[in-house]
Amino acid sequence: MNHKLKGMRNCAGMALLVAAAVLMLSGAGMAQDFSKYHTYAEMTAIVQNLANANKTLVKLESIGKTLEKHDIWALQIANSAGVPLAERPGLLIAANFEGDHLIGSELALFIADYLVKNYATNANIKQRLDHYVIYVMPRVSPDAAEFMWAPVKWARRTNAKPYDDDNDGRLDEDGPEDLNKDGFITVMRVKDPNGDYMIDPEDARLMRKADPKKGEKGEYALYWEGIDNDGDGFINEDGLGGVNINRNFMHEYPYSKPEAGQYMVSELETRSVLDWMIAHRNVAAILTFGESDNLIVAPNSSGRLGPAKQIDLVEFANAAIAGANKVGMVTAGLARGFGGRGGGEFIITEEMMREFMGGGRGQAGGTQQPTSARAQMPARAAATTVNAADVDYFRMISAKYIELTGIRQQPLVVKPEGAFFQYGYFQFGVPSFSTPGWGLPEVQRGQGMPGMPGGQGQPPGGGQAQAAQMQAMMAQRGGAGGGARSGLTALAGMGGADTGGGEQAQSFDRQTLQWMDKEKIDGFVAWTKVKHPDFGEVEVGGFKPYASVNPPAAKIAELGKSHAEFALYLSSLFSKMGIAKLEATNHGSGIFRIKAEVENTGFWPTSLAHSLTARAVKPTMVQLQVAPESIISGNQKTNFIQTLAGSGERAKFEWLIKAKAGDNVELKVVSQKGGADKRAVTLK
Repeated sequence: MNHKLKGMRNCAGMALLVAAAVLMLSGAGMAQDFSKYHTYAEMTAIVQNLANANKTLVKLESIGKTLEKHDIWALQIANSAGVPLAERPGLLIAANFEGDHLIGSELALFIADYLVKNYATNANIKQRLDHYVIYVMPRVSPDAAEFMWAPVKWARRTNAKPYDDDNDGRLDEDGPEDLNKDGFITVMRVKDPNGDYMIDPEDARLMRKADPKKGEKGEYALYWEGIDNDGDGFINEDGLGGVNINRNFMHEYPYSKPEAGQYMVSELETRSVLDWMIAHRNVAAILTFGESDNLIVAPNSSGRLGPAKQIDLVEFANAAIAGANKVGMVTAGLARGFGGRGGGEFIITEEMMREFMGGGRGQAGGTQQPTSARAQMPARAAATTVNAADVDYFRMISAKYIELTGIRQQPLVVKPEGAFFQYGYFQFGVPSFSTPGWGLPEVQRGQGMPGMPGGQGQPPGGGQAQAAQMQAMMAQRGGAGGGARSGLTALAGMGGADTGGGEQAQSFDRQTLQWMDKEKIDGFVAWTKVKHPDFGEVEVGGFKPYASVNPPAAKIAELGKSHAEFALYLSSLFSKMGIAKLEATNHGSGIFRIKAEVENTGFWPTSLAHSLTARAVKPTMVQLQVAPESIISGNQKTNFIQTLAGSGERAKFEWLIKAKAGDNVELKVVSQKGGADKRAVTLK
């Protein structure tokens, strides 16, 4: 069966080439069809057509190639006339890091198409593209994404790199089998008196873990649909490929965990994105579409993200192979029923290896690390929560996201570990956001913040309701003065609740299934009896791959429009450095006093609080263009501002110089994320 799966990539090869040819011949200016999910060939044709038809606005480049020789495309969208693009603040929109999250790719494509098609008629779009630059990477993991069109589908997040998921020295030797021949890999439930699971009494399609404290007894074991190809006691623990690109970046990297890769930045896709980032330091904000979220549910007041929301059926099946990736798996001579299928289990763990090698808990081998050596290690751990001084920005932008998109209830959400948007904030140092790009219907749980109905701790209603709520909170805090920063302080009480969203009133599986039933989405395979070579009679069923991660294709255009508006909103917040005042006073005898004020008229500061800690953003440079020896006193020729708040915050400078009347003296300001400005004054 694995050989068949490996051949899936070639099954549709000719069809993909034909589709690409049809699209390429159909005319560069044609309207795109956003009522479907697009294959790699179709996506490539869309971005190529967009670039070919709009050469003054769009530049297309391949930032790298995957193992399967797919280009990783990046669009640069801006009016190239005027300030060089490398000196303009930029917004990066990136998507489809996880192979099964195709909705992100479609939203990124829609935004690119929307910006270009409406440049001439939409004043906001024209202003952004004339002064800033927007970059779009619509599909970072194209090898993995292609499996949405495979003859047999399973929810695959990982790329095509062969990987030893179970540490047995073999690669990709135990993939899934479509036992019920429906074209989907779902879940098997097996009658087992020692099982942990029972049929959900409120919906017989679902399963839940039995609770002995309530007098419940498990009757089933749950596994992925398939057989134990390699005879190690686990089913489907080592299928094709193996690295989820959104778990391969270097912040909070999940060492030795599934899908993370052999080491951080191990993959061609990851390296390509990081190389591009390092070459584009003008990127001042990041928006990613993925399976983590900090927009629908904002970071709480402590900077923590909300909890994960996973499909229980999937997690139950994953639990059956949870021990398969332990170091030093021993299987020889053990009964076939050991790992994850009942029976005995013997695993040599990393901890056991340390003890065996005499290293104790301090290190992997050798003698235990001396106390004095441990004391010399850095005391500060890497930050994993949003800096307290930055939280209000994230919470305010979350409120705006909800207002523009109407999305209040998260769909499936995973805990971010090694995700790109984490790198964007914690390492690259810019405001960095992630969203699934769609949501489930809101559930009225009554468990949100006090006085704020709707759950998830988010403010009710649209922009007017949020403004009224903010004004009321500001009044309670001592008045509405103080401009934008007072507004941010008021918003500290809005956004995600401190509990990160609160306990769910019903299971996420049931909530997802109710949404599918209401929308008439064919997203669940009814349990069907089949014969299994090891277990005998089993039942196969559960959520279809992709169905709980992506909304129906008919929703793409509507979601795309609101997210395009949100992208425009984000690009209106860039810090913007300028020279607000420059004057010269003649004191006689060739002595002149130069006074200057530089100003950040944008919204964001020139550097977030965390980026100061991480030293991720260059300080803003203020430089007087005179010879250093002509400066008598005052500021230095070149000065640096670590950060300057937005909304009109100013910094003052003064120099006493020797010069001649009639000389022109120029002042130059350069901000890595806030642009540049220069102005001259004639000495009189």
